[in-house]
Amino acid sequence: MKLHALPKSLNRNRKRVGRGESSGLGKTSGKGNKGAKARSGYRVSPVTSGIPWYRKLPIRGFSNFRFRADCAEVTLRQIASLMHKGVMEINLDTLRQFSVIGADAKKIKVIGKEVLPRAITVHAHQFSKGAADSIVGVGGVASVISSGEVAPKEGVVS
Repeated sequence: MKLHALPKSLNRNRKRVGRGESSGLGKTSGKGNKGAKARSGYRVSPVTSGIPWYRKLPIRGFSNFRFRADCAEVTLRQIASLMHKGVMEINLDTLRQFSVIGADAKKIKVIGKEVLPRAITVHAHQFSKGAADSIVGVGGVASVISSGEVAPKEGVVS
């Protein structure tokens, strides 16, 4: 075999560890000081290495997060305060204008059992039973914005 006919080594740039201080990887050979990682035979588990401990735990129980109803809740007390400001009709845009709900809210649900000072028209996606009774009780209109749901009782317009 001739030297010029030898194939190029695949490990040409391999650093030789533990060959003296001047080599750059002497003494501890790049393994730091003491501990299991400095010993021979240590191997990091490829399955759980770098994964936080809470992700290694088994998943138990049930989360309702996927089935949540993304409705911003508006109380009748908030509606009554808007009535004192002279608002006659409540809808999604009115509630955003007066910063009762956030700008990213897509649906609203009216809740509560407050006694309203006068009749008002409220357009919402959902009403609690007490809220619908209170609005209709003073002669107002609780209008359900179409979302595929049935109006809770008579006097509530869908």
